[in-house]
Amino acid sequence: MSKILGIAAAAAGILAVPFIALLTLLGLAGNAIACAQLPAAGIAPTAPVPAPARLWIALTHASCGELPEPWIAAVMSADSAFVPTAHTASGRGLLALSDEDWQRTYGARWDADLNKNHVPDVFDPEIHATVAGTQLCHLLDTTRQLRTARAQASAPALASLEALALAHHAGVSALASYPDVPSAALTYLSKVTADATAWTPTSAASPTSTSTTEPSAVAVDAGCVASLGSVGTVVVPPGTSTDVATAVRNSLDLVGTRSGWNNKCDRLACRAYGFANSGYESASVHWSVMAATGHAHPGDRCPPVGAFVFWATRSPDGHVALVVASDTTCSPDRIKLVSNDVLNNRTGFDGGVYLVTLTEIESGFVTRTGYRGWSDPVCAGVRLTGNASAG
Repeated sequence: MSKILGIAAAAAGILAVPFIALLTLLGLAGNAIACAQLPAAGIAPTAPVPAPARLWIALTHASCGELPEPWIAAVMSADSAFVPTAHTASGRGLLALSDEDWQRTYGARWDADLNKNHVPDVFDPEIHATVAGTQLCHLLDTTRQLRTARAQASAPALASLEALALAHHAGVSALASYPDVPSAALTYLSKVTADATAWTPTSAASPTSTSTTEPSAVAVDAGCVASLGSVGTVVVPPGTSTDVATAVRNSLDLVGTRSGWNNKCDRLACRAYGFANSGYESASVHWSVMAATGHAHPGDRCPPVGAFVFWATRSPDGHVALVVASDTTCSPDRIKLVSNDVLNNRTGFDGGVYLVTLTEIESGFVTRTGYRGWSDPVCAGVRLTGNASAG
């Protein structure tokens, strides 16, 4: 299973369900288990965590699986109040990374803009979340080693994640002097611990649970299912290259995500190929570069599987979607794409991801006259750290 699937499930708010119940969901909606009306994955649905932040939290968790999502959410809240451009005395961005930690982990200065979107990467939430997960994992290892080596008297009093929170906020030296640390550090530690506890779903089964939930207990959002199309019927043609086949699967795994992708079509298309972002300012700029470098096929309405399809829109940014099913007769009713936002008005989602045909996407969301053509799946963004599809 790719990490993209894990990210999609987390961002869509999916809690692990009994295997038999999961089979029921798959029968109803293909891979789109996001249609299940279940508690949030790792985060209580009532937790005051904005929808976009749940995607960022999932990305951090994907980079460091040892960090529970409620704990990540609590630290993100304390560090930045979920504001990607936050800058405090502690650091920059969602998880307040110091300039030194950012450069050591990311390999570039805090003001680097490697994807050239005019936003320093430390303030780009998806890049920051991924880098921060890696940095926090390293810090977790460090705190464990220090606590073991020094056999500190404070060790029994601080749980592993409490020690990590304290070291993250006040530096690893604070572990040696705890509880004799500044009051601000104690307040921070108390807030993170309390929020992480409060935001953990109370309905989550314990490791020793022997729950045998029946399939009938799993509720499915009918509106969501109706919006997904026939996800389970998409078949990657024999002979398709491995990278394209993986991208199609990754893209389909994201179908059913309810939020987090509003106005991020170019990022969504490149996410399937293992990139944190596209590396271009907009879909329109992406198309222009493809045309200038010989990767574009202007006006061709018969795109192959894995290609990016572009439209000019009323917005100067334009739109792009990923082809997951082609058709030898070039029928727009059979060519299928994964796109964000298309059916938000129908489903009530905010930045949802959908499977639609070429006909459906050109029936109001974009127009046939705005069709630019398709391009090879070329991205210039930052690779997702440790992503299975990035290799």
